[in-house]
Amino acid sequence: MTDATETYRALITKAFEGLRHGDPAHFMPLFAEDIEWRVMGSSAWSKHARGLASVERELIGPLFARFAGPYLNIPELILADGEHVVVLAKGDVPTVEGTRYANEYCFVFRLADGKIVEVREYMDTKLADAVLGS
Repeated sequence: MTDATETYRALITKAFEGLRHGDPAHFMPLFAEDIEWRVMGSSAWSKHARGLASVERELIGPLFARFAGPYLNIPELILADGEHVVVLAKGDVPTVEGTRYANEYCFVFRLADGKIVEVREYMDTKLADAVLGS
């Protein structure tokens, strides 16, 4: 394994250990200014945001506006190869309407210079539309 593999695995593992407890303090600072985030699929929540401001405005802001408590994202498996880190995880959070949003994810991260420059997020988009609205 390369040094990049272990370095990037460690960064993402630390970030998800925080997310496991609803703490994004180690996750958000990993975002590069030129980050690209694709939520795959064809639902209302499927998007392709380019740039940190766009990711915050188009993805993170609207998503977290739907949450009534801390968002937990619990990693089940973290695999790394060079600049890529793949995370299988389960999310859990109450919505503002009082329902639970519990989705399963596969995140494919690409890192460069210690920052996340690309994310491909796979999830149950039908569930996202049903629970979070469109």
